[in-house]
Amino acid sequence: MGNSFFVRSTNQGIVQEAYWSDPVSLAIPYKTTLAELFDEDNRRTFESTFTSALLEKHKVFCSHVVIIEEQLELCFFILSLDQDVWVLAVDYLMELPHDLQERQKSLLFRMIEQVAVMHSRFSLHNSQVVYSHFEQIQKLNNQLVNTQRELQRANKKLEALNLDLNNRLVKDPLTGLVSRYQYRSEMQSVINTAPQALGLFAFIDIDAFKQINDTYGHAVGDEYLVGFAKRLASLPSQYPLIAMRIAGDEFGLYLHNIDHVDEEVFALLYHKFEQYVTDAP
Repeated sequence: MGNSFFVRSTNQGIVQEAYWSDPVSLAIPYKTTLAELFDEDNRRTFESTFTSALLEKHKVFCSHVVIIEEQLELCFFILSLDQDVWVLAVDYLMELPHDLQERQKSLLFRMIEQVAVMHSRFSLHNSQVVYSHFEQIQKLNNQLVNTQRELQRANKKLEALNLDLNNRLVKDPLTGLVSRYQYRSEMQSVINTAPQALGLFAFIDIDAFKQINDTYGHAVGDEYLVGFAKRLASLPSQYPLIAMRIAGDEFGLYLHNIDHVDEEVFALLYHKFEQYVTDAP
């Protein structure tokens, strides 16, 4: 369960009752002053928090306060009710994920409030009953932590699967170009950056590609497509350019935000295509 203790003290911080100390070395004797648990620096932090609980008559929380015994760093829950102050210290809270920390704070303060109310009504002095409640909360907390860890592991697997699926959809697995499933979306994203601008789409079909497959086999055909795609993707352009594989031997180029579209632009694009794709060694 970790290190913890739960005590009831006076408004002056003098312990009236210790419900438990775990381990036993944390035992806080009757009439001990809580301030005696800390060195000078940590005593100031604790006393400030303790005083805040007294003045504002509400529950307060402080973390990372080191007590002298065992040199333990604990989180303190302090609740002032009538003439009593209830102090719970635990060491596990800061190890939890943030959302579970907040739930656990709320849960532990509710437990302290219930114990305080029961004490004021029935003069509750059975420490075993109080500790039993705390143990039940700890068990529930462990279940929550385990459940969240399982969810985190499942989410990581799901994220990895989604990333893999997204990559498969966005990128053609053979050539690495934008795939047939995603090229319309990619083009639309570029168009949305400048909706009024001009764009140019070029459809490219490799002639007689079937003969390569039939003559040399599909492995060579795949190498040919990969090499062609690399050249297509490296085509220099002063405009945003998307290179895509639409089908087996069908490819496409999309250029956006072009100043104007005319025969001169067509001729320039075709010249670059010949220079960097078809004529390159």
